[in-house]
Amino acid sequence: DVIVEPGVHSFKITSLFPRDEFHVALEGPELSPTFVEAHGDGTYTASYCVELPGLYKLHVRILQINGEVSLRKEIFASPFSVLVKGGAELQNPISAQPNPIYQDACTNARQATQGRWVRFDHAKHFNLVPSFEVQKWEEVLEMSRDEYIWLPYSCRIRPMNYDDLKALFQNLSHCLCCDSYIRSLFSDSMLYLGIFKKKYHRNTRAGRMEHSNWEINGVSMAWHDKEYFEACRRKRPNGFTIENVLTEHVEPVTNHTTAEDDNFVFFVGHPWSGDHRRAHRTNNAIQIAQRTAFLNLGSDTDIFDAMAFAYPRIYDQVCDGSHVSCIISGELTVLGFWEMLILAQLL
Repeated sequence: DVIVEPGVHSFKITSLFPRDEFHVALEGPELSPTFVEAHGDGTYTASYCVELPGLYKLHVRILQINGEVSLRKEIFASPFSVLVKGGAELQNPISAQPNPIYQDACTNARQATQGRWVRFDHAKHFNLVPSFEVQKWEEVLEMSRDEYIWLPYSCRIRPMNYDDLKALFQNLSHCLCCDSYIRSLFSDSMLYLGIFKKKYHRNTRAGRMEHSNWEINGVSMAWHDKEYFEACRRKRPNGFTIENVLTEHVEPVTNHTTAEDDNFVFFVGHPWSGDHRRAHRTNNAIQIAQRTAFLNLGSDTDIFDAMAFAYPRIYDQVCDGSHVSCIISGELTVLGFWEMLILAQLL
């Protein structure tokens, strides 16, 4: 148990094995971004960044033992207590201003997915959300059944409720490629918004269309099929063109500059929760692919950084493996809802 100042802090983890997979999460007034570096000798350095003062729980969990056995357990004595002292030097310090000037609304995924999760009561206390949006945010949080909001560092997410999202998405066409993460997100979201019927959701999510190309109600999904994806793009969709591939693929499967007028977004680095015992992926490898994607794709490509956005909550907000979107009791999961809310900012 420690007392720290706002800022970046680190600590060491020692294990008998060189390839363990750990998940570190700091939960309190905010959900801190964290990073675990493996040194290859059984030692690991965990780092976290915290800005808001208050009492936090520091969870240290082991997801896999030596890259071979899934476990998903807290280590001994976890969670630990961390007290963050004093007044934070916020990256958008507007709380002290008598007439605060709020950031412009987000218009691209790169900006919108670089931020942190802040508990709503603290966001209000530090004046991190405009007063004219507070009531709408309360409606959104009641709908998402959550107490945290995502606050980008350099732009502002506009709150939208169910009706707002449905009005935006229901008459649009989208081209999607290439794996189960983006397929699940859109299949679940379209059902939640009443755009897909249950039978379509069932077939695309876990039925005969799960690993195949399909087009339903304006949503076209190319299952690792470049030609099918390009054919969809030639139709000039008025919604999104989205590519999403797993760790080993960091280059787009298509040349995104061939259709500069479409709303192209590339999803990178969706994190791994460790709960799927049939696969042995590591978040370290995913983070390496993430960095490579940012370097190789260039500044002209709009990148949705799913790793930065979802990783702080991947342990307890996952559906299976690396899927953060699913329907539970007729409701879209928290991270699935927020991913669609972020995409809605771009329309």
